[in-house]
Amino acid sequence: MDRGASSHLLTWMLLPVSAVLVISALTLARQPYTGLMLRGDWVAAVDPGSPGERAGLARGDRLIPLADRPRGGDLDHPLASARPGHELRLLRERAGALVEVAVLAAPLPDRERRMMAMLLAVASGFVVLGGWVWSERRDLLTRTFYLSCLAFAWLLAPLPRFETDVARALYEDLYSGVTLFLPALFIHFFAMFPEGLRPTGIRGRVGSIGYGIATALFTIALVLHLVGSLRNGATPFADLLQGVAGLWFAAGWLIALVLFVRSYRRVRTADARRRLRVALIGTVLGAGPLAALVAIHNLQPGTSLPAERWAVVLTLLVPGGFAWATVVHRIFEFRVALRAAIGMTLLAASVASVFFLGEWLSAAWRADLGAGIGGGALALLALVASVAGPARGVIREVGRRMVPEREADSLAEWLVHSPAARRGSLDAILEAACEGLTTRLKLDGCAVVEFSTAGPVPRARVGEMTTPALLPGFASRLEGRAGVLAVADEPLLAEFRRVLDAAGVSWVVPFGGRGASSVLLLGRRLAGAWLGVSEQRELQLFAEQLEVLIENATLRQAASAHGAMDREMTRAGAIQAHLLPRRLPRHASLDCAAGTLSSKAVGGDYYDFVEGHAGQFTLAVGDAAGKGVPAALMGAWVQACFRNQARRGSRPARVLGVLNHELVALEQPDAFVALLCAHVDVPAGRMRLANAGLTPPLLRRGDGSIEEFTEGGVLLGVAARSEYPEVAIQLAAGDIVLLYTDGLTEARRGDEMFGTDRLRGVLTSHAARPAADIVAALLSAVHEFTDEPPDDMTVVVLKQVASAVGARRSARQDGLKWSEQPADALR
Repeated sequence: MDRGASSHLLTWMLLPVSAVLVISALTLARQPYTGLMLRGDWVAAVDPGSPGERAGLARGDRLIPLADRPRGGDLDHPLASARPGHELRLLRERAGALVEVAVLAAPLPDRERRMMAMLLAVASGFVVLGGWVWSERRDLLTRTFYLSCLAFAWLLAPLPRFETDVARALYEDLYSGVTLFLPALFIHFFAMFPEGLRPTGIRGRVGSIGYGIATALFTIALVLHLVGSLRNGATPFADLLQGVAGLWFAAGWLIALVLFVRSYRRVRTADARRRLRVALIGTVLGAGPLAALVAIHNLQPGTSLPAERWAVVLTLLVPGGFAWATVVHRIFEFRVALRAAIGMTLLAASVASVFFLGEWLSAAWRADLGAGIGGGALALLALVASVAGPARGVIREVGRRMVPEREADSLAEWLVHSPAARRGSLDAILEAACEGLTTRLKLDGCAVVEFSTAGPVPRARVGEMTTPALLPGFASRLEGRAGVLAVADEPLLAEFRRVLDAAGVSWVVPFGGRGASSVLLLGRRLAGAWLGVSEQRELQLFAEQLEVLIENATLRQAASAHGAMDREMTRAGAIQAHLLPRRLPRHASLDCAAGTLSSKAVGGDYYDFVEGHAGQFTLAVGDAAGKGVPAALMGAWVQACFRNQARRGSRPARVLGVLNHELVALEQPDAFVALLCAHVDVPAGRMRLANAGLTPPLLRRGDGSIEEFTEGGVLLGVAARSEYPEVAIQLAAGDIVLLYTDGLTEARRGDEMFGTDRLRGVLTSHAARPAADIVAALLSAVHEFTDEPPDDMTVVVLKQVASAVGARRSARQDGLKWSEQPADALR
């Protein structure tokens, strides 16, 4: 599948093509009519009664501009400066004699202008079809079709009228490149159509030779154009190159036709034969009327047939047939065709109504105004055509609303509602997944392979596809990859392509997390050898849902086998509760309280107090990364290290520095801890704290103002040389210090969090209450607010109830201990 930067770059190529169409449409009213057909500087034909005939020009004359200006190439011809109503003076060379002539260009006759309008409409149709195909399917086949449609649109658009020589020269070079590379695109496309397989053998070599010829001719054309500009005239080889380019264009068409016939004769599947038939019908219906019209004009020159310009519009059936055969899986389904027909009809009718309004105004009121409206309508058509492909989803939704159709459940929805997903075992889920993909996507087979330490292990298989013997390096190549990987296009699968092709694997879908612990192998498709963009998106969602179902099945198995472990976890929770400090500092001037709530039997949040001498103590509030047993074990380890440092009388910054050094030395992934350490001098009413990634503490002053201390460092265990600055706080009577973990503020009710504003509100409304009541009010408020299982939460409140007048002896006090669901007791 085509993805990434190259895919987006090709999408942006719509811009220059649509710009050319818009400029061509807006300058349609300024197109001059001289009645002359030139080949280089030579007159090839003259229309009877035209401005060219009135100027005395005849077939075989050579025209030389009077004004000196850089010239060169086939588009920068002597008539490039012609404008309607303005006299263009030229030198006519006839039989060696030079005579000055004046050609008074006229506005385009209605017949010519309408034919150019039809060409613009057809060019816009090519852009619509190319953009639609590219938005639906992206691979080598659709890339060449998309570029071919853009190239055809460029060639069909009438020559835009540019005001500067630089713009004309740039357009000429691009026009030459499009003309020369179009045959190579034809060859490449028909070498792969209809199955989209990478061309190999003689078809691959012919395609490479075609691009080589186009590149060589384009390089020569650029050189000749540059030389001609420097010499102020065409080079002697310009006519020769034009002839060679014409032969190459015809040869490209012929080779593409041969490849198309070859594909029709050697088609391998009934589905491919149906697609070839659709493309053939579109080609006959689209090219047949135009070919008949050309034949009639050649046999009876001057013959005019009614509505003959509509034969040009019918040519859209040619790319339309190939587009339908390339991207529509259900090519003969009536509803699909009806929706597409309605969408295209509405677009064409809306633009045609504006165009014919301009025609009416041109005939009945003002010709210049009518021509401007008609050109504006065509410019609008070009803009709509350029965005129609990328806006495919919106257009498709409009079509579905007009032709209702009951949409089947997506692949992910089908998997969730399947019986195996609800109560099935792991093997039953994998088997059901393969069965569903095979049926819904019309595959010839599907398999699941799991990567273990012993190597790839087949887990499920459905259909005729065989499970390939994958090499051990296959899993490492898929690490970090997600989505649908096409075996034919994905570079990472190049060394495994032979093995996968032999087993009939067309797509690979990794799943199971970033390590790609498993992979879905999808076989060949029976209806269209590709996956559309929407189908790829569905498959990715399917793989993500399959991961969830596998995890749920694994948990169900673990739950049934580990009933005894639940009881052990309950006991572990009781032990962890006893590890919390049973002795809280108690002083006449400072009221201390703390509480914690674990979301599981054991948790990663904790608080601790270590009392010192002379009315001083050190406290810590921590939050270990994760939940459950791993977080609890990490919290217990940190608690032991903290007590060791606190008993030594270390400053808070020193305590955090030592703990960080120890955690980094463990070299354990995800071993991170948020920890706040504070040293409180009760007699002096001072507090010094250092913060390592915990939520910033709050200080509510006695006057009602609230301060937040955001100073601090990174989590413990992240970087070896982290620094943790200290903050000094002087407490006065009525001040309240609130230390808490993020479980409080991040508690959710739907998409809304509890937040710091509610936290401050509860703190303010209970400021007059004791510290223990404040703790209880905070935990109760969070419990009443949230509609989800709460996260681990810890709260420590220090309330300065009086001025510091000296140390008082600490007394024993039972701290608040919170079990898994304590809030009911707080109501």
